[in-house]
Amino acid sequence: MDNRMRTQLLSLHNTARAAVRNGQLSGQPIAVSMKLLKWNTELEMKAQFLSDQCVFGHDTNNDRKTSQFPYVGQNWAGSQDIETGFQLWLDEYKYYDFNTGTCHLAQCTHYTQIVWENTTDIGCGVSNCPNIPYKLSIVCNYGPA
Repeated sequence: MDNRMRTQLLSLHNTARAAVRNGQLSGQPIAVSMKLLKWNTELEMKAQFLSDQCVFGHDTNNDRKTSQFPYVGQNWAGSQDIETGFQLWLDEYKYYDFNTGTCHLAQCTHYTQIVWENTTDIGCGVSNCPNIPYKLSIVCNYGPA
């Protein structure tokens, strides 16, 4: 994980959150009190540890909790690059019904984690993993969840 990747992941998340905050994501309500995220090195360390394992999927909250956040959300993707992996998460907005808080026809929990209003911090890990789909493991941890 280098500074370019950190900047890219933080920017992708904050651009998406700003779009929701300003009512620019189709079918999603304006979220006037949604804050932009800041980078958290402890969340990054936990995310990088999982990413380096090159396993398919998530770890437990006990594995990812930090001194600051007892409950930590998580997104994981196998992808060819960071932007494509992030876009897979974000595109789940199409299946999210804000009024009922439910997903229709497909998963949308990656999207809801990105735009969870109370979340303030993010830390991600990225690893090259030949045994997972598309060879790149992307893990982002979110606090609080």
